Formats: sequence, structure tokens, C-alpha cells
Amino acid sequence: MFKISIQFNCDWLKKRKPNNQDENTMTGHLMSLASKTIKELGGARSKSTVDNYLTAIRSFCRFAGTEVLVEQLDARLLERYQQWLIERHVAHNTISCYMRSLRSLLHLMSKDGRYQSLFDTTFTGKTKTDKRSITLEEIIRIRDLTLPPDSSLAFYRDIFLFSFYALGMPFVDIAFLQKSQLGDGYIVYFRRKTSQRIRVKLEPPMQQIIDNYSLSGSPYVFPILSARGRDRLMTEYESALTQYNRVLKKIGSLAGLQHVLTSYVARHSWASIAYNSNIDLSVISKALGHTSPNTTLTYIREIDDNRIDQANYRLLAELK
Repeated sequence: MFKISIQFNCDWLKKRKPNNQDENTMTGHLMSLASKTIKELGGARSKSTVDNYLTAIRSFCRFAGTEVLVEQLDARLLERYQQWLIERHVAHNTISCYMRSLRSLLHLMSKDGRYQSLFDTTFTGKTKTDKRSITLEEIIRIRDLTLPPDSSLAFYRDIFLFSFYALGMPFVDIAFLQKSQLGDGYIVYFRRKTSQRIRVKLEPPMQQIIDNYSLSGSPYVFPILSARGRDRLMTEYESALTQYNRVLKKIGSLAGLQHVLTSYVARHSWASIAYNSNIDLSVISKALGHTSPNTTLTYIREIDDNRIDQANYRLLAELK
């Protein structure tokens, strides 16, 4: 019933009539109005929030396949968009992020709450995520896979390993990492999500991966981005992230992993393995660029519970 193609949405939208709304209702193309609103924000929102706005609006426009008028927005259209995302196996928490970003944008654009109720039948909550960490033995299995040289499998396997080696560096920061951020044996960068300054000592396996893929003439460390201009770069990044996760799923299967391998796994695994190695939580939090150790705890909660079990076992053993 809900097998909707982009072309179907496009035709359906073209036939839609604007909703009957009062004279104060916004009019015009959604993308143009959203872009204008984002520019007017200036520094009033964090960079990560602005990136979320841009990602959500681009995703919605890909779904529509045509210019969408603000007057055409209603709950039914947003439900169709949500179904479109589900059919493309987009994670529920990602869908929620898109919906909340669109809702916030519309609120900023209209300066009132008239569009908020449109999202009442879409998912804007948060679900418990699947396990995102793997063991050191599984990291080694991935490292030791024999993969075709110069293939996307080999390249993204190495990017995954680099992420793990570099204190769980997120893929977005790897993609945008520039050669100017390397020097004196260190990588120094600011996390795009939190703007926290991260300093990573360049260890031999990291340097080897860099040397294998560095291209002369490119400002970037890895051959992931090449476009110019913020919008084109973000579009290119989103495409690369999609491909990265698609290839990682294949790599995880080849390595015999029980859990799906994604871009988050390297980061969560580094945190979990470090915690299991008795590295202090505050050190792990700083390495990950978290603004609060509470955020770090969400990465290692399952291991934390296991350590409590072990501690109680040792305590009761003493009673014997």
C-alpha cells in the first residue's frame, strides 16, 4: 500500500492543491524559505544543529522529487515521507532527527506553532539503539581480512580501522580532515558536532593508512570529498556516508560478526574497550570530545552493567 517511488510522489505533489489556510500562512518553495531562515540564524544555533536542518531538508526534497510549496505541507505528506524513509531502512532515531529538525525549521520560519501539529502522527521520539560495540578480537578479524586491493571494501575497511585507531574519530571528521590539521606527530581538529578540540597522537598504523591514500593536490587527508561549496560538500559527504555504511555491512558479514557493522561501531568499540582496560571515564570522555561524561556513559552502559555483575561476584566470593 505504501510502496511509493520518488516519481509517484512528484506526480502526486504536482496535483495537490495548497491547503486552505489564513492570509498569514507562509507561501513559497520550502527549500528557498528554509535556506533563507538558516542564513538568518547566523550564530544563533550550533553548527551541528544547522547541519541537521540542512540534512533533513535535503532528505525531504529527495523524497518529493520536485519543488515543494510550504502550502502543500500537511500531516499526510509527512506520513508518506516517513514511510519512504522506513522503506529505505533509515534508522528510527535518524527518522526522528529528520522530523524534529523539519519541525524546528518550520517553527522558525513561521514564528508561531501552526505547523507543529503536522508532526503528531510521525515518530519524533527515541528508541533504544542496538549494540554498537564489538570486541578487540573482532577488530583484529576485520583488520586481517584479505580484501581486493584498490576496492571500496579495502578502502572503507581502512577508514573504519583509522576511526578506531584515532580515538573513535567520527566519519564526518575523517571525511573533512585536512592535511593542515596534521603536524608534529599529532592530529588536531575540532569535532563538527560539538566544536570540541581533539588532539590525537599519530601512531604508526594511523600514519600507514594516511600514506596509503593521500593524494597530492587535495587539501583532504583521505579521498572522500572533492566538491566545492558548503552545500555540494555536504551532499557529497552524505552520499559517502551512505556508501560507507553499505560497504561496512558487507565487511561485517565477511568478518563473521553477529552485529551489523556501521560507522558508529568503531567509536563505540574504542570507548568500550578503553573502559574495559580500566581507563578512567573522564579520559575516555575527553578523547571522544564529549561535553559531559554522562554522554560517554551511554556508549559503555552495557559494559558498565557487566562490570557491576563481576564486582558483585568477587564480593560474594570473599564471603566464602
